[in-house]
Amino acid sequence: MSRHAWFIKLGLDTSPVYATKLIADCVISGIPNSISIAHQVFDQVPQKDTPLWTSIISAYARSNQPHKALHLFSCMLHQSQSNPDARPNHFVFTAVARAIASAPQYLSLGQTLHAHIVKSGYVPGNIIVETAFVDLYMKCGVAECARKLFDEMSNRNLVTWNAMISGYVQNGQECQGLELFYRMKCRELYVPDEYSVATILSGCAYVQDLLLGVQVHGYAFVRGFESSCRNSLANMYFYCGRLASAEKVFVGLERNLVSKLVKIRGYVFNHMYADVVKYILSMENAVEIFVADQTIFVPLLTTCAKMHLLNVGKQIHGLFITLVDSYSTADSLKESRVIISSALMDMYSKCSDIGKAQKVFESWLPEQHVPLWNSLLSGYIHNEFIEDAKALFENMPEKTIVSWTSMMTGYVQKDLPQEGLNLLAKMYSGKEGSILEGNCLTFVVALEACTHLTDLNKGKQIHAKIIRALPDAYDNVAVGTALVDMYSKSGNLCYTLRLFDAMEEKNVVSWTSAIMGFAVHGFASQALELFQRMVNMGIMPNEVTFIAVLTACSHCGLVDEGMQYFTQMRKRYGLMPEEEHYTCLIDLLGRNGRLEEAWNLVEGMEENYLSDGRSTGAIWAALLGACQLHGNVEIGKKVAGKMMEREKQISTAFVALSNVYAAAGMWNEVYGVRESWRKEGHADGEPGLSRICAQP
Repeated sequence: MSRHAWFIKLGLDTSPVYATKLIADCVISGIPNSISIAHQVFDQVPQKDTPLWTSIISAYARSNQPHKALHLFSCMLHQSQSNPDARPNHFVFTAVARAIASAPQYLSLGQTLHAHIVKSGYVPGNIIVETAFVDLYMKCGVAECARKLFDEMSNRNLVTWNAMISGYVQNGQECQGLELFYRMKCRELYVPDEYSVATILSGCAYVQDLLLGVQVHGYAFVRGFESSCRNSLANMYFYCGRLASAEKVFVGLERNLVSKLVKIRGYVFNHMYADVVKYILSMENAVEIFVADQTIFVPLLTTCAKMHLLNVGKQIHGLFITLVDSYSTADSLKESRVIISSALMDMYSKCSDIGKAQKVFESWLPEQHVPLWNSLLSGYIHNEFIEDAKALFENMPEKTIVSWTSMMTGYVQKDLPQEGLNLLAKMYSGKEGSILEGNCLTFVVALEACTHLTDLNKGKQIHAKIIRALPDAYDNVAVGTALVDMYSKSGNLCYTLRLFDAMEEKNVVSWTSAIMGFAVHGFASQALELFQRMVNMGIMPNEVTFIAVLTACSHCGLVDEGMQYFTQMRKRYGLMPEEEHYTCLIDLLGRNGRLEEAWNLVEGMEENYLSDGRSTGAIWAALLGACQLHGNVEIGKKVAGKMMEREKQISTAFVALSNVYAAAGMWNEVYGVRESWRKEGHADGEPGLSRICAQP
């Protein structure tokens, strides 16, 4: 500021040339209120020229105050009508384009300005202005306009290519960005710089393209960019699931603040929640990461929610409140408050403290945003407060597709599938105002409701709606799997197989759903054939897959095959059998009359599953059912005795044992069992009901 005083003393502060230099000094200095001081210098100049206008407009654009930059540009245009020295040039247009790029709501103004500079002859031909507008369109989310301008450019430089590639990556079009990078380097023979490498590594991370990421790593190493791109490299390896490689990149960066943020997000992405907690506790000054980047609250709150660390979540909440009230970062925190508050509500809900979630929600009165309503709605549903969720849903001032889908999910999870379908019909009726279009998750929940009801007719209607509303639905693995599950459980296996084969992408859940569909309907050979196809394609089966396989073997009496798959599960795939697997195996042996073998197997596993409270008793029930089927009274009495030791299964044991005696024609024993049941006061159960949906 000594130069400023010197210019004032010499009377030069009103000269546009010296005022331009002073504005540049103010902006570079970084002193508090530097932009306000620069504006005061600008206002003191009576006759403003183009460089002076450019300097102040650019200063506001760079300081993320686009509305002031655009207001000054409007004033400049007005003054240029009477002052030829103040006419905009390509530097001004570039600064204005930068301002609009940071404020997408002014996109229409950017398009008008683009038309003006085309009419004025600045483009095509001026690579600086054209690159600025490519960047403008990309940052405003209009990638097609940016690409059109990019393709029409007669000359491009590395900045232009970088703007286009980074724009694709930032707009979620990573594949186009990777293709353009290949074209730039391998066809147009431009030499990528550090920015190019960092951008393309981000693209590789988002699409989890490890092969290209490793190649770019090699290029960065050869070109000497590795040290400046280490955080981008680590982020790529984290998102591609190569944790060891990411950790190696971090060696020597233990004190780097950005590296700490990348590591925390990488751990959370890979569900390493315990490692996140250990890493935070090992830091000397953990608060600095929150001050540096407030969005880190979200992954840390996610960690607390997943691990049910309520007390840790409360401490993070307290730190958030402290930062909002005390630190100079308060303004930037307030911009992220809705997202962080939603994460707080989710954390409290997942930790079963719905009262605290309500308090966070109420702290926003009266300006409660839609995401906050949705978070509280999800919290009620997660904690099974379906009536509270219903009341909240009805009182919501604005409902989004997330709101409708969450409420439908709550009904289905609460075993109220018909209410879920009624809500879907209401959403499309338009009674709540404008009609919303369902997304993939909406239709997945609707199909799940149809599956619970075994209502094939409604399932077909929803399938037809999916075809009309979501033409790319078959590319979505969740929608495809839900359709396969619905048709298979409704018994339409031919169409199930057609749908399954038409799916563009299949995961282990898709395969398991198809296998289970054939298994429960007694088509063991088709189920086992699907299982073999899955294994041959390199997809690893999980525990649920083997339940489906063992079910297929059980329903068709394939005892030897079932025993082989049970052994494969442990030895070949390293999966530990759970109660459901043993139940299938006992059922398989029991159906085929091998009751002694089944009893010996149960006795051998009693110590692990049947005496520690973890078992649901399904194993005993399966064995007792087999005793009834084959009239084996001796083993049936022993199994019933074991079941009666479990208080929750006394009624089931009495009923099943009486059926065993009845199957053996021992009617006196049947009467004795039922009398004992009544005397002990356990014969107060409600009669069972069954329901089927009639098909037209």
